[in-house]
Amino acid sequence: MSKEKNNPAMAGENQTLTDVSNIRAQINGDRTVFNMEAIGRQYKLNDAYKDVRNLELVDRDNIRLKTYGDYVLQHNNFLQLVPLIEEQPRPAHPSGESYLNTYNLFRFPKGKVLVLVHKDVYQAVKSRVERYVLDLGHDGYWATVHVVKGGKPAYIRNYIRSKSPKGVVMVGAIPVAWFEMDNDFHDAHSEFPCDLFYMDTNGTWTDADGDGKYNAVTGNVTPEIWLGRIWTPTADGNDAALINNYFDRNHQFRVGELGHSRSALAYVDDDWEHFDDCEMDLMTPASYITKYTNPNTTDADLYKVEINKTRSFVQVCAHSSPHVHSFRVPSQGNTELINTAYFRDQRCPNANFFNLFCCSTARFTENDYLGGWYIFDKAGGEINRGLTAVGSTKTGSMLFFADFYEPIGKGKCIGDALAEWWQARGADHDLGERRWFYGMSILGDPTLTWWKGAVPTLLDPDEGTVFNHYPRKMTFKWTPVNITGATYSLEVDAFGAVNAGQWAAQSFRSFAVYHNLTSTSFNHNFVGAQPGRWRVRAKVGDRYCSWSNWRYFRFTV
Repeated sequence: MSKEKNNPAMAGENQTLTDVSNIRAQINGDRTVFNMEAIGRQYKLNDAYKDVRNLELVDRDNIRLKTYGDYVLQHNNFLQLVPLIEEQPRPAHPSGESYLNTYNLFRFPKGKVLVLVHKDVYQAVKSRVERYVLDLGHDGYWATVHVVKGGKPAYIRNYIRSKSPKGVVMVGAIPVAWFEMDNDFHDAHSEFPCDLFYMDTNGTWTDADGDGKYNAVTGNVTPEIWLGRIWTPTADGNDAALINNYFDRNHQFRVGELGHSRSALAYVDDDWEHFDDCEMDLMTPASYITKYTNPNTTDADLYKVEINKTRSFVQVCAHSSPHVHSFRVPSQGNTELINTAYFRDQRCPNANFFNLFCCSTARFTENDYLGGWYIFDKAGGEINRGLTAVGSTKTGSMLFFADFYEPIGKGKCIGDALAEWWQARGADHDLGERRWFYGMSILGDPTLTWWKGAVPTLLDPDEGTVFNHYPRKMTFKWTPVNITGATYSLEVDAFGAVNAGQWAAQSFRSFAVYHNLTSTSFNHNFVGAQPGRWRVRAKVGDRYCSWSNWRYFRFTV
């Protein structure tokens, strides 16, 4: 449904409520009233969105949040370097896929991705980043690596804009744009990391008082690209060991070795019990969603149990801080907490993706920030299966969840889904929307979604098998994916069978593809005495999942 907005206000401009018919979000004490008529969109949760309890920063230890000044002191040596970003040679795909080494719009329909890597970690993470580039190539993205050797956010934003990418992945402590408000919730001053600055490539962001923090933006603020940060909760964002481990698990997920699921969890604490399943049924069937909304049920202990189950997506709604989740238990008259140390040192999350409707858990500039331990894995103990989390760097978070989950349900990745969610907010944002949404960030890889991990493992024939028999009868075998009702497609290619001296894919063709297979084995008569290769992918409902990597064999007779 289209969204009409009248009399837009500049972001950063104080608004008076003289014409409330055009105000989309109005803060009243600890609640926000959303004018659904002015928003101009219909949601299953329309009634719940009309009057929303504001999120609160909860931290019993009263840990002081880092300010922009703290950030500058910590990273000043890098920020003062001569601005420089150097593009690196692109890693080469193996000989059988050499056609992926040259950019072609039809081979890479999902667009270009810039992988920006902080100079201090580049050499230590280079091999993992290059493998990630090849993984993105298999996924339909043309990715290139760029080492950031110096420069402030404005310089980096201009560099990104000059490359016209679909999205950006920032590896390490790539410089942060900060936004400040003197009229945040409760009319308080706030300053926070704002990745919308990078996503919005054509808006005009200004720093009126020249203190290094942006405080206003004009023009069309709708993001043109998505952005994800791989910023570790240790070593000031540049922990090479955690980054390498992250990319190892990312690769394992893409080849079906990390575990996968189609199920989801909506864990909604007391103040938002009417959020129901958070509109996740637009992403996955309702029968796959577990939801907890009873105020006397949603305590910390139950969340620990549920977060440890294998799931694709989890949305948790709870008052929080960068270091702790808070769950109120009315029947007991108390509040239970889960702090950073639990995920870091005791039990890792067992889901792949997270929507953290929680205050400031994605504030990645904080040491040991909670959102970071949803996707990073401390050495030793359990394996963290978390790969991507959406959350906020400030008080506030995502609302209007349908605008995020519906694109995923239609096959979009998390980055595209968040960009579409922003686009649904319109080209301008009123004061209430800035208070709620300007801290939204993606932690981890934005190109992922649940079905990219539902990849069969190829069993037989093994890589490099040589066959010397005739007739050339062979049987392909693979493991099933862990999703009920999945069917499979098998593709067999024969070198030179379509065009002499080429694999079929080099001319954008296929040799033999079999669809809707219900078994995990298939008998096939190969075409000739020549090299061949095969791969498999699952289909779940109407969603084709990712292909396995090619596996090669050869017939001599």
